[in-house]
Amino acid sequence: MVAAFVSALIWFSLELKSISGLSFAKAFSGPAWRTLLFETEFGLLWQIRLGLTAVTFAFAALTLMKEQLRRPFIPLLFALSVVLLVSLAWTSHAAAARAQPLGLVGDALHLCAAGVWIGGFAPLAIFLTRARASFTLRDCAVPVLKRFSTLSVGCVSVLAVSGFANSWLLVGSIHALFTTRYGLLLLIKIILFGILVGFGARNRFVIKTKMHNSPANLRLLARLRGNVIYETCLGIAIVIIVAGLGIMPPARHP
Repeated sequence: MVAAFVSALIWFSLELKSISGLSFAKAFSGPAWRTLLFETEFGLLWQIRLGLTAVTFAFAALTLMKEQLRRPFIPLLFALSVVLLVSLAWTSHAAAARAQPLGLVGDALHLCAAGVWIGGFAPLAIFLTRARASFTLRDCAVPVLKRFSTLSVGCVSVLAVSGFANSWLLVGSIHALFTTRYGLLLLIKIILFGILVGFGARNRFVIKTKMHNSPANLRLLARLRGNVIYETCLGIAIVIIVAGLGIMPPARHP
């Protein structure tokens, strides 16, 4: 949650620099940040997002300090996380696109699917690390992997469809995909996404199949954990690219 709050501040800083056209020093030393934060719809949305992030952080801290609050607070934390993800759609290029309702819905679905899929890599890697040292966890590794694999298929499907729709709204043509900075950066994202899907397919159809036949094989668990770590790194790279796309003028201007 600390990382989420810091990343939100960094994102706001980048947006401020992009909108104001000033350097970071001038943008924050002058009235630009106050004007953006308190006198625009964009600023109002970011006030809400930063407030929700602080509230989510407080609830998460409470669940860590008091275990009895964990169960009732988990649905609340999940709902707040979804709201934070979906609210990003209203600060994206999709909010200004000509087909705004379609763009916003597609972007919101894209963000939720990415948050569930990519956000699940780190917990899965931690689980597999513990499974290497625990016979009990190793026994339940196969059902966990099956559930995550099924969830991944659904998320990838949503990402593919919503990503194609959003790309068409913001790029507009194959030519623009290869001839504009926005299009080229988007193309790199698509390539990394394809590699990420390839790792997931390998986990699903090769390693997980062997593991189902011999669930106590530590070597397979280690290989799977290594693949999940690679997936996590690729997911982080994709998120960084998305941040760059968010502050870059789209190939098809609204």
